[in-house]
Formats: sequence, C-alpha cells, structure tokens
Amino acid sequence: MPKLSYAKKAADIIGILLFLSAFTGFIVQIFFRYVLNQPLAWSEEATMIAFIWTVFWAAAFMVPIKDHVTFDVVYDIVSVKVQRVMSIFTMSLLIVAFAILLPYTFDYLDFLFRKKTPVLRIQMVWVYCCYALFIGAFTLQASWRLYHLCGAKWRAHL
Repeated sequence: MPKLSYAKKAADIIGILLFLSAFTGFIVQIFFRYVLNQPLAWSEEATMIAFIWTVFWAAAFMVPIKDHVTFDVVYDIVSVKVQRVMSIFTMSLLIVAFAILLPYTFDYLDFLFRKKTPVLRIQMVWVYCCYALFIGAFTLQASWRLYHLCGAKWRAHL
C-alpha cells in the first residue's frame, strides 16, 4: 500500500469523522423517534448538515479525480492517445466551468450570511461553504491532472 501524506491522512480522518457524526445523528434520531417516541428537532438538522459536509468533503479531498463516477463507454473503447485527448478536453472544460461558477458561488454564500438554519440557528453560509471548498479543491485536482496529461509521463494519469 502506498504511503499517504499527512494532508491526505488528515483529510481522510476528517471525512470519517464527518460521516460518523452524520451516522450518529441518524441513529440518535431513530432512537428518540421510534423507541422513546420523542423526536428531536436538532438531530435531523445536524445529520443533514453533517451529510452535506461529508459528501462535498469526500468529493473534494478523499476521492481522486480519476476515481469519480464517469460515463466511459466510449472512453474505454478508444485508443490510449484518444483517451488522452478526451481527458485533456474534459479537464479543460471542467476547469473553465468551475472558474465561471466560483464567483456565483461566493455571491450565493454572501447571501447566505443573512440566513440561519431553523432549529440550530447556524448561519447557512457555514452549512454550504463546503461547496466552495469542493469547487476550489476539485479545480486544483483537475489542473494538476491536466498538467500531467500534457507532460511526458501522461500515460500514468489516464
């Protein structure tokens, strides 16, 4: 097994803790609702926030860009050189799309400073700022992959 960097280990640990908090909140919610017949309002909200963070954190920092879900029916049947061209095109398109999306994301997060969650009264910007982290981290991953696809050892990055 390859050695993981400290940053990767830390990202994995944070992701695991986020998932565990979502799962724990879910179990607490089930217990109070169906066993004690006293549903908790805060547990549903906390679980949803933890789940949102878990999804975007994992997509941004835990799953390498090559391992994300893809529709690769055509990609798998073409030559390696065509796969390289397709990968360069898709990474370039992704970088441009996310670069266009980033200012709108920050504009919406700015709007969310005025909103709070109904039960826990957490500013909504803290609930959804993980999306900005995702956009930034995923764009960096795509840029890094594009850089390597244009280099001499591109085959290792298909």
